[in-house]
Formats: sequence, C-alpha cells, structure tokens
Amino acid sequence: MEANLSQVLEIRQNFEAACAALRPDLHRFCTRMTGSVSDGEDLLQETLVHAFYHLPELREGASLRPWLFRIAHNRCVDWQRRRKPLEPLEDDSAASSDDAWLDLEQQQLARTALAAIFTQLPPRERACVALKDVLGYSLEETADITSSSTGAVKAAVHRARQKLERAVTSQRPLRVSEDDRRLIDEYVARFNQRDWDGVRALLADDARLEVAQRTAGPFRSAMYLTNYAKLSFEWRIAWAEVEGTPSLVHFRRIDGQWQPHATIEVSVEAGKIARVRDYVHVDYLLEDARVRV
Repeated sequence: MEANLSQVLEIRQNFEAACAALRPDLHRFCTRMTGSVSDGEDLLQETLVHAFYHLPELREGASLRPWLFRIAHNRCVDWQRRRKPLEPLEDDSAASSDDAWLDLEQQQLARTALAAIFTQLPPRERACVALKDVLGYSLEETADITSSSTGAVKAAVHRARQKLERAVTSQRPLRVSEDDRRLIDEYVARFNQRDWDGVRALLADDARLEVAQRTAGPFRSAMYLTNYAKLSFEWRIAWAEVEGTPSLVHFRRIDGQWQPHATIEVSVEAGKIARVRDYVHVDYLLEDARVRV
C-alpha cells in the first residue's frame, strides 16, 4: 500500500509540474468562457482534477496541452449548461468569402474585450474566438479542441468578432444592495486597518473561508487573518472593475505603484459576512484582465 501511495504521489507531482506552464493560458480560456476570473480559476481546477484521474486516457506520445484544453472546453460547456442562459447577442449572416476577418487588429479586440461580453456569445463562438484570438491557436488546433471543422471555426470566429465590436462598450456592471455594500465596505476598511477583531465581529458564526489552491473550511478557525498580518510587503484591498464588473481586488505596492494581484469574493447573508473566497495565491489570475480603479 505504501509503495502504491508513493507512486501515486510521484505521478501527481510530475503531472502538476507538467501543467504548471499551461495554467495561465488555461485560465485565460476558462475566464473568457465564463466571464469571470474567479469562475475561470475554479473551472481550471476542475479541469486539472479531471485530467489527473483520467491520465490513462491520454495516448502515449500525445501532447498534454490540446488534451487539457479539450477537457477545459468540455467543463466550461457543462458549466454554461448549469447556469441560467443569457440572451445571445444578435446573430449575423454567415462569414463573408473574403479573409478580412484575419486582420490582426481583431486579435487585440479579443484580448481587451470585457470577459463578461464573451458570455453573451453562443458557446461555440465563445470557445473559437478565445482559442484563436486570445490564445493564438491555429484554425486546425481550434477545430480539434472544439470537435469542429476548420470552416465552422472560421465562421464562428468571424461572427464572434463582429458581435464583440458592437458590444464592447455596452457592458453593464453587476450591482449589490446598498446594505450589503456598506457591510462589505466596513469589512474592507477593518481589513486594511489590520483590525482583526473588528473583522471577526462582522462574520456569521458559520462563515466559510476558501483560499484558492490552499484550503477551505470555517473562517473562525482558520489562520487566514494571522497569515495576512505576517505579510512583509505593502498590500491593501479596494474596489475596482475587473473586466467591467465591480470586484474586491488585492493590491500590492511594487516599485511605488499599486498593482492589482488577485480578487476576493465576499458574500453576505442576513447582515453578516457569510463566505470569503480569496484568490491571493493564484499569481496569474489578473495577468490578462482589464482592471480599472
């Protein structure tokens, strides 16, 4: 049994090492598919867990990267089916016969367009434009990952680009109630003041804490606040727009400038902080995101 456990741990370490360089691109793809950097990270974790337990399905000599992206694509599609569908953006006619859609300016549009707008595209268009324009996959690779044809990918990318051009300035931010906003603002103020007793006073008795890629459990028994108190660098939490959506952002002071590092989700129930999910350990979370203070 011990030998088998040792072998499993070694396989897992090798798998995680092989996936390390792919995580940022997988996260960008999942973010564009979900419209949220945090949901994108959660689906990335689901992808890696699924992949590890299905490693025997990876053919010998096959490339890990496209296999992981196929899994991520399928997980994102499943996620979309579980969510209430948004009304798709108005459809367009089929792609034109010329190749004007290949203009490199469209790649910049896909990289800078708000992630939430991507969620208004039909799933196939969303996946194709994310793979082709954001991650730079070829038409053939995109077709392979999405189980489609090259011609269908061309048409999907063309339609998606046209819709993004029309919608890129129309994103409306999500809102929280005034009472919830005041409570979250007080939580942020006390957190930034390192008033840890004051933070605890805002928590529900059964408040949950999740630190992505680290731990999850009851907030009150966690070392979360203690760990923040020990940080040696300058940090603060503040509201900012992440891909057009108001979010709490963990900022770090680097070379005299406050740089966005990660998001923090705070949920309120019955006038108390009920759940905190912190992505502080996900270094690539905001690497490709639009953050506006």
